[in-house]
Amino acid sequence: MRRGALFLLVLPLIALISCTPEQSKIVVAEFGDHKIYMDDFENAYAKNSGGFEKAKNDSIGAYKNFLDLYVNYKMKLRDAEVRGYTEDPDMQREYHDYKINIGTALYLENVLYEPNLQKLYERRKTEYRASHIFLRPDSTHNDKQIQELGAELIKRINNGEDFSELAKKYSVDKYSKDNGGDVYYFTSGLVASRSIEDAVYATEPGHIYPELVKSPFGYHIIKVTEKHPRRVSIRVAHILIPFGDSSGVDTAKALKTIQDIQAQIEDGADFGLMALKYSKDKSTASKRGDMGFIERGRTSRIFDEAAFNLKKGEVSPIIKGPDGFHLITVTDETPYPTYEQDKEELKNIYRRIGYKEDYDNLIAKLKTELKYKLNEGTFNKILALADTTKIGPDYANSNLQKQIGKDTIFTIGTKPYSTDSLFAVLDKRPNFLKRKIDSQVLSEGVNGYSAQALLNEKALIYDKEDKEFAQLLDEYKKGMYLFKILDQEVWSKVSMDSAKVLKYFEANRDKFRWKDRVEFKEIYNQKDSLINNCYAMVASGFPYDSAAVKFNQRRGYDNTPGYNGLVEVGFNELATQANALKSIGDISKPFKFQNGWSIVKLIKREAARPKTFEEARAEASSQLQEKESKQYEAAYIDNLKSIYHPKYYYDELRYAFKPQN
Repeated sequence: MRRGALFLLVLPLIALISCTPEQSKIVVAEFGDHKIYMDDFENAYAKNSGGFEKAKNDSIGAYKNFLDLYVNYKMKLRDAEVRGYTEDPDMQREYHDYKINIGTALYLENVLYEPNLQKLYERRKTEYRASHIFLRPDSTHNDKQIQELGAELIKRINNGEDFSELAKKYSVDKYSKDNGGDVYYFTSGLVASRSIEDAVYATEPGHIYPELVKSPFGYHIIKVTEKHPRRVSIRVAHILIPFGDSSGVDTAKALKTIQDIQAQIEDGADFGLMALKYSKDKSTASKRGDMGFIERGRTSRIFDEAAFNLKKGEVSPIIKGPDGFHLITVTDETPYPTYEQDKEELKNIYRRIGYKEDYDNLIAKLKTELKYKLNEGTFNKILALADTTKIGPDYANSNLQKQIGKDTIFTIGTKPYSTDSLFAVLDKRPNFLKRKIDSQVLSEGVNGYSAQALLNEKALIYDKEDKEFAQLLDEYKKGMYLFKILDQEVWSKVSMDSAKVLKYFEANRDKFRWKDRVEFKEIYNQKDSLINNCYAMVASGFPYDSAAVKFNQRRGYDNTPGYNGLVEVGFNELATQANALKSIGDISKPFKFQNGWSIVKLIKREAARPKTFEEARAEASSQLQEKESKQYEAAYIDNLKSIYHPKYYYDELRYAFKPQN
């Protein structure tokens, strides 16, 4: 009996679930011959409300309100089609230009910048120490002989010969050869050659890269000696005891002094106080030895290596540098930035190293993909006819233009690009103006022009490959149509003149009132010590405006020291503090405000009162304009409803954001 009852209860539920239509088939509204389906509604709603997860928790009432607006939006777009906007030449041209400009930027971002910046970001998490043997062709060895020498040296190293000794004997890098080829520590983006960096990042410590590496400078045999997580920057403090004193060099005396300091620190003395008392580095001793943040390689090698081997809070052994003996401690460390925090710096690095090579490779790929073909006949004719013609105004009346201006210089697919179009582009590029046309200049010009043309052509089809771009284009196109419709049906019909604004103001005087206001001046400084000094000065009679000139760090007040004008009471903490002052001319004590400290001086109080017409003119005009705009838009929507007779199926919204089986 119980099993039968349970079955009867569950059966209707199964029937309800199985009969519920898929989201793409639920019609939530109709207008004319057009239907709006649930999935379309959900996508639009989620986009306007912060995403699908948030939308799931919204009320049916919120869904209903949005559906009303969405139907209006759809009717406007349909009206744009009826009016022929989709065929309007001006709008087509605007859309075409937008597609090229945004498509090119997005394409380069997606295929060049983003993957390479991500790679650079990940690589820069690791730091390497490497050595190299640098070989370069010269009068005694040609390129082939240098390559043979490099291969021989790699073989000898693999057979057990010492890398350092071979570097000292064969490397032509005068900066590293005496150190056995050691080029110290570096990370991605700090090597001028990508081929060298790639070789280093492909090699484990203690090994050499198996092949001779070619760079723009010559050939390299690469050995990696260390690899570890990179430290972005560390904050260090030091104590310096130099070798020299008034009687000359006395290394033993300096060493004894630094050893005594070291012993005191080991017994618990504060490093900063020791630096303040004993360090002879005038630039840091008064700051308790603080040198600020340093990056790898910014100090002498011996100092750098000692500092970067310390953990936060550790103190180094005594370090003998070129200027004296040091004790070093690390007081802070910069965490590795997030990708977004580091992105602009990564872009700068990539533009310096790697971008041009990748860009050229991409253009070569597009030439194949889009079937680019240079017309060598036209290219040679340009050279033959150029004579003394220079790029710029000369071209327009030249024999060159008259004879082959219309000839095709290259094609992309079946689309021809003429000589005239080439010179029109070069005429706008300062680096080509007034240059005599020869083979090199013409090749540069054609390569630059064709590269941009290839990117433009790719942008015109990129929406077929990239959903984000396709959606962006769709939104832009619809935005163009809506803007033109609203301009014709609403904004162009709204007219403002002084008489209308005055009449509106007179009829709505109660809407235009000042609240209680205060007039004051502020002095702002990010350091509490400075603002306290400032307060002490003005409290003892120092002129407030003079103090503002000296201490105020708020920008935009050069000619009016700290003057804020009349501000509504409670508008911000400044106005609140000013209003709390008892008498005109009183000055507040320092208070915390916007990541700094402020003091304010009360200039005037003004009680709440009605605004005059002149004071309210802009506000009244804005309100009247908004009121009339709403009236015209409502009339336009009513007209659309009379044409399309929209129907709203609000009951179906109970299924919104509820996936059906």
